[in-house]
Amino acid sequence: MRYAVGGRDALDGLERGTEEEIAGFVTAAIGENAQALKDDWRDQIRGARLGDRLANSVRSAVYPRGRSSIEAAALVWTKAPNILDSYARGATIRPVNGARYLWIPTDDVPKKRQGNRLSPAEVEARFGRDLVVIDPKNHRLKTTPSRISRGVAFAGFSGLAVRKASGRWRNATANQMTKGHRSYREVTRQFVVMFTLLPLVTVTKRLDLDALAALADGRYPNLLNKHWR
Repeated sequence: MRYAVGGRDALDGLERGTEEEIAGFVTAAIGENAQALKDDWRDQIRGARLGDRLANSVRSAVYPRGRSSIEAAALVWTKAPNILDSYARGATIRPVNGARYLWIPTDDVPKKRQGNRLSPAEVEARFGRDLVVIDPKNHRLKTTPSRISRGVAFAGFSGLAVRKASGRWRNATANQMTKGHRSYREVTRQFVVMFTLLPLVTVTKRLDLDALAALADGRYPNLLNKHWR
């Protein structure tokens, strides 16, 4: 999931100048092309509805750093290569380390500061109790406030209430679970789905890296001409 932007061969046929001037032209063209490729890749990720977090994982750098060079090159890469590679190629994701299911978080799973969802173990630690696993035919799914998709099982909690300030789930108090009490909330009797359990997940191809590379290759000569002038 890396792409190198270079192009010394494109110098053939251009006017001669001092090496320092030419190095400045080449480095500027390489830098602009790398920025454009990074933007194109990020736009493609957002267009595939994979979110800003994955889009912002794409980075770029021009080498050598801090100075111009006729041999200048740029590297455009992602900090999430495995995830983006699966969307670029298509993949089937299966449980590892002997696990039976993949635990896919729903929107009701709390987020970490970094923006990603808590793991099942972290959810149990946050609420101080074990997740309850139920099958798709369980009556509690008929009134769940959670958005759920198809799964072989679901894991979550009953007895939760929503914090007014943040809108996040927390363990309900005894009064909130006592019917007839002024603090009682009907939602505390519902089953909040935290995870959907699946034996595997098929990821369809949603990114075209070859098209991005072709755009970068085709753009470089024009950028070099632009800076040369």
